[in-house]
Formats: sequence, structure tokens, C-alpha cells
Amino acid sequence: MLKTAFQSVLTAIVLTLPLQAQAQDPVFASYDEMRDEMDRMMVTRDIQSLMLRFGGSDEMTPQQLDQLDAQVEQIYPTDFENVVVIRKGDLQGGFQQELIAYWTGLSYVYAYVLYHDLGDRVVAINFRFNSDFSTLNSLF
Repeated sequence: MLKTAFQSVLTAIVLTLPLQAQAQDPVFASYDEMRDEMDRMMVTRDIQSLMLRFGGSDEMTPQQLDQLDAQVEQIYPTDFENVVVIRKGDLQGGFQQELIAYWTGLSYVYAYVLYHDLGDRVVAINFRFNSDFSTLNSLF
């Protein structure tokens, strides 16, 4: 019941947050830097920093970020222990998309990122996360 309510709120808040031009663009020196930051924040459930870095700073109020962070902490009370890319799509012109799973025991959360590898830097164009695999898998 709690997980279903969380999915509804998470879907309503997060899945409607496309990355747009913002004060701090989600630009990284490399793919590895992007993934290191993403994985660190997802594993430790640092949702406020994650949303600010990957999009949401101009989409969500501080109160909404606090609420989302509290909901994630309630649903996932411990850090994630495992991370793996479960689906990857190579697109044209340096564009890529990935679906990444984070889990501990039987608690799973998924992240989707669409990024553009420009050779000398990587731009995270769209980032989303959800506890419902089908929601993010359908983006492929």
C-alpha cells in the first residue's frame, strides 16, 4: 500500500520533470563522472542533490524536494548495495539511453538517463527514477 502510494506521488512529481536549460546544466567531463555522481546519489538516496544536479532545481520547489526526499527515505530506509545497467540503447550522433537498477535485498529502484556524449563532455538531457520498472522500460 505504501509503495503504491509512493509510486503515484513519485510518478506525478518526477516523471513530469524533463531537464530543461537551468542555472547549472547537467554537464560532466565524462560518462564516468556522470555515472559516478548519479550512482553515489542514488545509492545513498540523496534525492535532493540528485534532483538538483540532474534536473529539477527549476522544476520543483524546496518543499517538494523535501517531500520527495522524505518519501524515498521512508520507502527505502537503507542505502542500495547493488547497481547495474540493465538496458542500454545506442542512438545516433552520440546520444545514448540507459536504464539502471539499484537494489538491496528485494528493494528496487530504477533510473533512466538520456545523455549526449560530445567527446569532450557528456550532457545529461533527461533523467528520471521510479520504483516501477515498466514505467521507465517503456521509454526504450
